[in-house]
Amino acid sequence: MTWLSKFITPGIRSHLLGAIGVVAVCGIVMSTIAGFYIRQQNQTIRAKDAVIAHKEAQVDGLAKSVASMAALRELEHRNARLLQEKLTLIETQSVEMSDQLRKLEASNAEVKEYMSRPIPADLRRLLEQK
Repeated sequence: MTWLSKFITPGIRSHLLGAIGVVAVCGIVMSTIAGFYIRQQNQTIRAKDAVIAHKEAQVDGLAKSVASMAALRELEHRNARLLQEKLTLIETQSVEMSDQLRKLEASNAEVKEYMSRPIPADLRRLLEQK
């Protein structure tokens, strides 16, 4: 190392030490800037994670709503089918009762006489409301 110091004059030595100092200062500045940038990126990541978590919660809520609506829709369809079946049963029973009433009217004089009477006004209004 002493042989190197023979070739370096004091003027060059000061320039060399100044350059080393500038490189060291630049390294420190760049490290500081990199640290600030990393902190900023971490904050951005945390903020985006919070937004993603919020969106996931919204999606979960929507998924539950969709599932609930699907269950209600299925229940509604089932109830509609049951009502249709009941309506069909009532119509069938009505036809059967009408047939029985016609048979009774044809075979029984008392029923025929009752059926020939005029319908009371209150009952007629109820029948007309249908």
